[in-house]
Amino acid sequence: MTQTNQMRIFLSHSSADKAFADALTSALRGAGADVWYDEHSLGTGELLTKITSEIRQRPVFLVVLSKAAFASEWVPRECTWAYKFYTRDPSRIILPVVAAKLDPADFDDLIFLDDFRRIDGPNHQPFPKDEAIARTLQLLQLTPRGAAPAPTAPLPSESAGDLIERGKALSAQKRYEEAIPLFERATRLAPTNFDAWFNLGYANGEASHWTESLTASDHALTIKPNDAGPWINKGAALNGLNHNDEALAALDRALALDPNSVDAWTNKGNALNDLNRYDEALAAYDRALALDPNYALAWANKGNALRNLNRYDEALAAYDRALAIMPNDAVTWNNKGATLRNLNRYDEALAALDRALALDPNSVHPWTNKGNALNDLNRYDEALAAYDRALALDPNYALAWANKGATLTDLNRYSEALAAYDRALALDPNSLGG
Repeated sequence: MTQTNQMRIFLSHSSADKAFADALTSALRGAGADVWYDEHSLGTGELLTKITSEIRQRPVFLVVLSKAAFASEWVPRECTWAYKFYTRDPSRIILPVVAAKLDPADFDDLIFLDDFRRIDGPNHQPFPKDEAIARTLQLLQLTPRGAAPAPTAPLPSESAGDLIERGKALSAQKRYEEAIPLFERATRLAPTNFDAWFNLGYANGEASHWTESLTASDHALTIKPNDAGPWINKGAALNGLNHNDEALAALDRALALDPNSVDAWTNKGNALNDLNRYDEALAAYDRALALDPNYALAWANKGNALRNLNRYDEALAAYDRALAIMPNDAVTWNNKGATLRNLNRYDEALAALDRALALDPNSVHPWTNKGNALNDLNRYDEALAAYDRALALDPNYALAWANKGATLTDLNRYSEALAAYDRALALDPNSLGG
């Protein structure tokens, strides 16, 4: 089964360091990470397009450093692009791994790299290859196959910096519930540390802890009121709390500070979509995609707005663009399946929903949508089984109860149907569409 919580890593290296990069990549993939690097020596034009997309889509940037790397054509470019994304989004990780002896002067043209924690010994001396790889995995909270996961409990000598790095590594694996306590401890150790508060707000938002995300984002803004990042997090949190007009105000503030923020435009689209202002939402997503045509989330959310406008064929095209970039995104496969059902393409809908469930079998929505598609095909017993799987995951999901009631009605099991409808109405009086 493909993991949807894989850490997505871009690995930058010079051709002279390919053997080291190959060994590092093998270890990272063995620990469950999804790693991209130029192992096929793409042509210059093709590579330029590919790497800008991959760096944007992958929150972890590793660079293998050596004198050959600093002298290469591509490594400095890739580092500069990664740093540009990092300055806009401090939840990202930049981790240099030294593979050969360096001098301080080697950093002169990429001075920002000297500010990041590195995998190296004193005086820029490299560790032996196996030790360097082991230290990289440890810092990224990646567990080699067969080993026990690294503990996240408090350590006697932990620093705010260490906690932030470990928390960001967990966030990059979508292990937000584990990351949050690390960021909380970092804020207690360093109450004025912007990165600690920003990442606490970001992780809480990704975990749908909207109130906590809002609180942390406001703390971050007391430290850096003119940084677009916490305004974006605040906007997302307000949107999650259904304070959509306030969310728009926060996101407009972010865009005033950084009009080229893809995340701000995308989140603004989300708030407009939730306000049923679908045409304006489409315009916001298109602004995001003009800035980054390979931003999968903007394509996926554009698909949602198009679906809300009943423009199903266009929605499918948007979902397919998203899935071409992020083929293992379970949410987009679910939404594609629901859209195929809107087009009465039930067998294709089932295939898309099964793909979503292969990626995330514990998600309520694809089980419910699968039940709907099976019901449309008059496969009522299978539909009931799908609704029951959804309700085992979330017994309070009113829509699953309502749809289960409809299927029971089709089977002439009226007493059971009434009981299911009553459960739905008790949970949500509007669940039956009345």
